[in-house]
Amino acid sequence: MHRRKFKPKHHFVLVAFAFIFSVSCLSTPNLIGKWREIGKTATLEFWRDGTFKAVDNEGMSVTGKYFLLQNGNVRFEVTRIGSSPDIIKGKIAIMGDELTFRSSDGRDIERYRRKP
Repeated sequence: MHRRKFKPKHHFVLVAFAFIFSVSCLSTPNLIGKWREIGKTATLEFWRDGTFKAVDNEGMSVTGKYFLLQNGNVRFEVTRIGSSPDIIKGKIAIMGDELTFRSSDGRDIERYRRKP
């Protein structure tokens, strides 16, 4: 019976892949679920498939896709029937059960708490 030897170079590839995968998972905030703006009625809801729903304080809702980028950056594509999507860029940070969204120009800051 002939046994294959596992070459050291293969170990390096597996270790490198595992490291990259674990770092990417650690740096990705856990957005999945429903969030409510602190002190207001607006909500955000994120799904695993990369879609979201946002309802503002007046009850108007929008849907679309979100993309988590490097360093906490996020890009939202808000779906509009009959026109191209609106693009919103900013930063998201999560600490415990609190989510903070800061617009790319830094003027708008919104804080949400995870709903049970």
